[in-house]
Amino acid sequence: MIGKSEIKKYFSHNNKKQIWRILISETDKLVIEERDRTTKEVFFSCYDLTTKEKIFSNFQFEEKSWIGIEAVENDIVIFHFYRKPDMPQHKGFFAFSLKEKKILWTNATHTYFFSDAERIIAFIQQFEGKSFVEIDLMTGEELRNLGEETAQVNLLKQEVQSKKSYAGYLFPEVFNPLNEDRQFECIRNSVSRFAFTGQVEFFQKGDFLFFTFHEKKDEKFTQHFYICGTGNGALLFSDVLNKNILNYAADSFFLYKKYLFLIKEKQTIELFKVNI
Repeated sequence: MIGKSEIKKYFSHNNKKQIWRILISETDKLVIEERDRTTKEVFFSCYDLTTKEKIFSNFQFEEKSWIGIEAVENDIVIFHFYRKPDMPQHKGFFAFSLKEKKILWTNATHTYFFSDAERIIAFIQQFEGKSFVEIDLMTGEELRNLGEETAQVNLLKQEVQSKKSYAGYLFPEVFNPLNEDRQFECIRNSVSRFAFTGQVEFFQKGDFLFFTFHEKKDEKFTQHFYICGTGNGALLFSDVLNKNILNYAADSFFLYKKYLFLIKEKQTIELFKVNI
């Protein structure tokens, strides 16, 4: 059974802005992208998950709105620019070192496609098709011209993605209400006590179920988060992630290694250490 020694509040993050993206590097650096809903400005924060060190918070670049995160490779964050304000297409990118807290290089002509720990594959959009290049992650130098062979580049992308490991992550999936397995009894019992609506999202780790569901009241929703045991069905932990929301909330919890992430009201990240 989970006790106080098995689940402990680790730390929380709240800069009173909307959380846009959460990424974790191979060295367990937590990188957060947030946006101010009023000014549309973007801010970035970074923590070392191992030590809880705040590496930076509410950090901004010279361009304060029209940039975002493409990927994190080791301790290098790849940021993108936008082709035009208020348009979704990306153009241009730059590499930022978390260790040195500085921009390493900028490429204003190409668009990011994918990357690994050593290189970035990018392209220039032409009238017909795309022209691809391979770029050194650390220096920004062009290593080779890959031409317009989109099929070959897509195969290379599949190869790179197949090598990326997500073994440390657990993301929720939709619970099948027709599943009558006794180990899921606590899910059925929990939602039955509320004016339940929508779907249950859950994952299982060992003998424990982590799940969320929505309660409807006065045309608004409350999102509950529970942890319970599969053996005796006992409720071991509960919290409310969102209150009085107009739509169902998704992507509000996940597990990375021993860290449980709860995203509350779209602007708070609460981390718990879970040892089970």
